[in-house]
Amino acid sequence: MLKTLDTKGYKCPFPVLKAKKEIKKLSKGDTLVVESTDPLSKLDFKFFCKNTGHKLTKIKKRKNIFIIEILVKS
Repeated sequence: MLKTLDTKGYKCPFPVLKAKKEIKKLSKGDTLVVESTDPLSKLDFKFFCKNTGHKLTKIKKRKNIFIIEILVKS
Protein backbone atom coordinates (compact mmCIF):
# COMPACT_ATOMS: atom_id res chain seq x y z
CA MET A 1 0.00 0.00 0.00
CA LEU A 2 1.17 3.51 -0.78
CA LYS A 3 0.05 6.31 1.55
CA THR A 4 0.78 10.02 1.05
CA LEU A 5 1.06 12.40 3.99
CA ASP A 6 0.92 16.15 3.42
CA THR A 7 2.95 18.02 6.05
CA LYS A 8 3.55 21.14 3.96
CA GLY A 9 3.68 24.26 6.12
CA TYR A 10 4.69 22.40 9.28
CA LYS A 11 8.10 22.87 10.88
CA CYS A 12 10.22 20.43 12.85
CA PRO A 13 9.29 18.26 14.68
CA PHE A 14 5.72 18.05 13.35
CA PRO A 15 6.40 16.34 9.96
CA VAL A 16 8.21 13.48 11.73
CA LEU A 17 5.59 13.24 14.49
CA LYS A 18 2.78 13.09 11.94
CA ALA A 19 4.68 10.47 9.93
CA LYS A 20 5.29 8.38 13.05
CA LYS A 21 1.56 8.41 13.82
CA GLU A 22 0.69 7.48 10.22
CA ILE A 23 3.25 4.64 10.08
CA LYS A 24 1.50 3.00 13.05
CA LYS A 25 -1.56 2.55 10.80
CA LEU A 26 0.46 0.90 8.03
CA SER A 27 1.73 -2.65 7.59
CA LYS A 28 5.21 -4.01 7.00
CA GLY A 29 6.14 -3.46 3.34
CA ASP A 30 3.88 -0.42 2.90
CA THR A 31 5.33 2.89 1.72
CA LEU A 32 4.68 6.29 3.25
CA VAL A 33 5.34 9.30 1.03
CA VAL A 34 5.75 12.49 3.05
CA GLU A 35 5.51 15.90 1.38
CA SER A 36 7.22 18.62 3.42
CA THR A 37 8.32 22.22 2.97
CA ASP A 38 10.58 22.16 6.04
CA PRO A 39 14.22 22.17 4.84
CA LEU A 40 15.24 20.22 7.96
CA SER A 41 12.94 17.34 7.02
CA LYS A 42 15.68 15.76 4.95
CA LEU A 43 17.89 15.32 8.04
CA ASP A 44 15.01 14.67 10.42
CA PHE A 45 13.71 11.74 8.37
CA LYS A 46 17.18 10.25 7.91
CA PHE A 47 17.57 10.28 11.69
CA PHE A 48 14.02 8.99 12.23
CA CYS A 49 14.50 6.02 9.90
CA LYS A 50 17.90 5.16 11.34
CA ASN A 51 16.43 5.05 14.84
CA THR A 52 13.17 3.26 14.04
CA GLY A 53 14.41 0.66 11.57
CA HIS A 54 12.28 1.89 8.69
CA LYS A 55 14.01 2.31 5.33
CA LEU A 56 14.37 5.73 3.76
CA THR A 57 14.08 4.82 0.08
CA LYS A 58 14.07 8.23 -1.56
CA ILE A 59 14.35 11.94 -0.92
CA LYS A 60 13.80 14.33 -3.79
CA LYS A 61 13.00 18.00 -4.04
CA ARG A 62 10.40 19.39 -6.40
CA LYS A 63 10.35 23.19 -6.28
CA ASN A 64 10.18 23.92 -2.52
CA ILE A 65 8.69 20.57 -1.56
CA PHE A 66 10.68 17.64 -0.22
CA ILE A 67 9.23 14.26 -1.17
CA ILE A 68 10.37 11.60 1.27
CA GLU A 69 9.61 7.91 0.72
CA ILE A 70 9.76 5.55 3.69
CA LEU A 71 9.42 1.77 3.50
CA VAL A 72 7.72 0.48 6.63
CA LYS A 73 9.82 -2.32 8.14
CA SER A 74 7.80 -3.29 11.21
